[in-house]
Amino acid sequence: MENGEAGTLKSTRLERAQRFLIHVGRFDPVWANQVLSPQVIYRVAGHHALAGTFSGRDQVTSHLSKVLEVTGGTIDPIKWEDWLVGESHVATVANLRMHADHRSFDARMIYLVEFDDADLIVSIRAFFEDEDAARQFFGP
Repeated sequence: MENGEAGTLKSTRLERAQRFLIHVGRFDPVWANQVLSPQVIYRVAGHHALAGTFSGRDQVTSHLSKVLEVTGGTIDPIKWEDWLVGESHVATVANLRMHADHRSFDARMIYLVEFDDADLIVSIRAFFEDEDAARQFFGP
């Protein structure tokens, strides 16, 4: 692979990861299905109502619909602290604010997104910095 090709792949993957993550709380299932591998796995770490492992496009889009339902589409990315781009992964540290049932939650998260050779997302991992706060906000 030449330098130009590697740069284009990284640029495409970064753009896809950014667009996907920025719109997690207000996602478009049609677009999500275009960028998610049929074998995608989405892992949300923790012991709260939205934690778990979701396999395949249907489970991932169903999970994202539940996130939208729980937060009423109020996930607001306050600050993306950093984007890290590797050969097959894009990672970010984010500060988010969300609301549910007249409560708000400021969360710091790390997302790790992995791509396959076709530039489709094959893995997403989400980690809350403060697991106890996430459990209090989302419920057990």
